[in-house]
Amino acid sequence: MQQTNYNWQKEVNDTIVQSLVTSFGLDFLLLKDKKGGDVDTVHNVRNDIWATEKEKNRYQDRGEYDSHAYHSHENYKETNRKGKQKKLAGELTDSYTGETFSQHDVTNLDHIIAAYEVHNDPARVLAEIDGADLANRDSNLTFTNETLNKSKKAKKMADFISNLKSQQTLLKAEISALESKGQLTDIELKKLKTLKNKQKANFDAMKAVDEKARKQYDAEISSKYYSSSKFFVNTASAAINTGLRMGARQMLGIVFAELWFELKDSIPKLIEQHKTYFKFKLFLEDLKGVVTNIWERLKARFKDFWTEFNNGLFGGLLASVTTTMLNIFLTSTKMIGKLIRESANSLFSAVKLLFFNPENLALGDLLKSAIKIISTSISVVLGSMITTYLNGILSFPFGNDVALFIGALVSGLLTLAMCYYLEHSNLMQKIWRFLNKFRNKYELTLKYYRDVNAALDKYLTELAQLEFNFNVAEMQTFTHALQATNTEYERKIILNQEIKRSNIALPYDVDSDDSFSDWLDSL
Repeated sequence: MQQTNYNWQKEVNDTIVQSLVTSFGLDFLLLKDKKGGDVDTVHNVRNDIWATEKEKNRYQDRGEYDSHAYHSHENYKETNRKGKQKKLAGELTDSYTGETFSQHDVTNLDHIIAAYEVHNDPARVLAEIDGADLANRDSNLTFTNETLNKSKKAKKMADFISNLKSQQTLLKAEISALESKGQLTDIELKKLKTLKNKQKANFDAMKAVDEKARKQYDAEISSKYYSSSKFFVNTASAAINTGLRMGARQMLGIVFAELWFELKDSIPKLIEQHKTYFKFKLFLEDLKGVVTNIWERLKARFKDFWTEFNNGLFGGLLASVTTTMLNIFLTSTKMIGKLIRESANSLFSAVKLLFFNPENLALGDLLKSAIKIISTSISVVLGSMITTYLNGILSFPFGNDVALFIGALVSGLLTLAMCYYLEHSNLMQKIWRFLNKFRNKYELTLKYYRDVNAALDKYLTELAQLEFNFNVAEMQTFTHALQATNTEYERKIILNQEIKRSNIALPYDVDSDDSFSDWLDSL
């Protein structure tokens, strides 16, 4: 691997311009990264982050909470009936205290996850599940005493437990005060029972009941939504949309880069030619030549347009699906969306290069090319992060433009530095040379014959400069004999005779057919 002089102008043009045009120019026109991605997810809508106005409007139009509809549901009434029978049989247990109800206790059937919470859950609306049906699943209904049920109301279990814990000291004091009295009125007896019911609350049991109910509740919502045609269609639509936009971005990046390369060289020459003597007709002719050159450059790279479009398309598809999957578990920021998009596009290009190796590069050169692609992506992401950070602090007029310029500049310099290091540093040169040694048997044989051929060409060039005392008539006879042969066998006989006559030493026996094959195998 020979190290060539570093052409700064060419490297700047070829390595940076297209990346900057696509990532910092066309991104703002073709791609809009947003918090949470392009597809609504259960996690995001519960944090009031909506990808589509359609789903947001559906949630806003969900209607008011109707307590009667939730508490008159058939399963709610049926569970109540079964509970009364178990209570009469002495088999009904209070899920929040762990005690068994007596026949005289007042029981209430509670929605573990409050019906009000279910009705107003954005994820439930997103999954298009009827609120009354979901709230009245067996897994969300349990019996407790009247005091705890009415105290809980529509609170979340975690909030209710926290509230009860904060009351424990006061409860003990009030219970102690009432019990210290000799005779209690009916009102005081009722209050004492209420206080003791609150004191009986088993916080660990309440927490376990809530966790179990929520696990099944969330599983049903997730299963319904993520297996729905709506989610599949939205995910596919977002992926195709992003893929097409990424493909267009990559393709237009080449167009604008080639346009810039030609104009950068042609405009100064055009100005120089016409600055002293300007004639409009001649100027138009020269300008036409510039346009023709641009067209020729674009035609020469037409195949690259389709390649870049495909790379962008599949990179965009991968990025969109990855972002959607990520947002099932957490909310992605705009920067994460861009990072995934840039990384996916570069990763796809690098993997494609590694697997197909269209230029038949050696291992070291192949890895170097793939790492260059990925390092350029890293530079773009870092530049974008700097742009985003500066946008937040440069509040003066044109601050966004300044931030964009600085981000693009940093990205360009990082790309240049990384490419220079990968191509020209002594350490990387040693690594590439070492990796290039790992070739298969056929590549090594081919390389050997190429080296032999190069050495022979050099030797023959030197010989051609010398004068030889050989018999011209014999050489002509030998040449005519070769030209007159019709079969490989005849040529073999003539060549073998000439080799023996000239005493030419060969590493194999010319009279043996197997000797030549054995010699090739030994290489």
